[in-house]
Amino acid sequence: MFSVFFLFSLPVATAASTPKFKDDLDYQGLDQALVVSLVHLRNLAGTTRYTVAGESVTVERLIDTAESFRKLIAQRPSAAELNRLIQEHYTVVRIDSGVSRSLLVTGYYHPYFQGSLQRRAPYLYPLYGVPESLVVRPAQGAGMEIGRLEEGRFVPFWTREEIESGNLLRESELVWLKDRFDAFVLHVQGSGVIVLPDGSLRRVQYARSNGRPYRSIGKYLVDTGRMQLADVTMDSIRHYLEQHPEEVDQILHWNQSFIFFHWAEAGPVIGSLGRQLTAGRSIAADHRYYPPGSLVYLDSRQPLLTDDQGEGWQPLQRFVTVQDTGSALKGPARVDLFWGAGDLAGRAAGRMKEDGAAYLLLRRQ
Repeated sequence: MFSVFFLFSLPVATAASTPKFKDDLDYQGLDQALVVSLVHLRNLAGTTRYTVAGESVTVERLIDTAESFRKLIAQRPSAAELNRLIQEHYTVVRIDSGVSRSLLVTGYYHPYFQGSLQRRAPYLYPLYGVPESLVVRPAQGAGMEIGRLEEGRFVPFWTREEIESGNLLRESELVWLKDRFDAFVLHVQGSGVIVLPDGSLRRVQYARSNGRPYRSIGKYLVDTGRMQLADVTMDSIRHYLEQHPEEVDQILHWNQSFIFFHWAEAGPVIGSLGRQLTAGRSIAADHRYYPPGSLVYLDSRQPLLTDDQGEGWQPLQRFVTVQDTGSALKGPARVDLFWGAGDLAGRAAGRMKEDGAAYLLLRRQ
């Protein structure tokens, strides 16, 4: 089988533009993440190639990069030695170079929410499985398109507003949640754990979208003058909706995208590669620009969480691996960092919307 992913031609970073490499997690969890990426890469056809910086990159080179970097970090090199070894043995590519805006680094996590398998108060807000009305067919040119059939014609699938206002997905409910915004958060995060009334846990996982574009309600709140950009977090959005219930429909329906779920086995969080994600090391990105399984250096900042509100910021400078993707991640200027599961991960992920830079590392041949 022959597979090719086409990426824009990207310039190799010069010595002046290459950052001073360091790892703020002191390499913790990196080897585990690289092993997961290697499992994925070794299962690809040997003919798989990616185009990076105008150069055809084989899957073997991505494997060589991950394997050699595992050996490098096993030595726990000092910062000076780390930079010397990278300069000597690796080509560094600035992924988001040449785009109209700087890289936006956001965060996502694996939430826990209360729910029920039966609709009964207070569990009134459904998550849906993939409905029978949804149709997927090959798109003209390449890829797939999502829609439905109406009098024998293929038309776009309903928007979020149409689905919710018309109750169009009856009989496709998977589980009911206590809170409407909890359901919306799961649509954004793509997976989570449902805590049932008897205390048992069940995991839901992204199955399919309605094919409509994702639009950020945080950006909408800023653009419409309701909030300041610096104040936008998941918690602040939730608080705003609680204080303005008459605006909930208008705000949530701004995002036309709607996600359908399936039950998944309990256990580690799984990304789009079908592999376990590593908190702080796995990123989601557009695979047309970030080859899945590749090694990336991320340079941004992260919240310093000292209380329920979070106070201050500190550098985020670490090596990560591309192990996931998402409908909101389009182009080279977007990266989503996986923070793990639970409340603390949610607080950190909810505050992340920072400028940054991403550098792809490739073992020199």
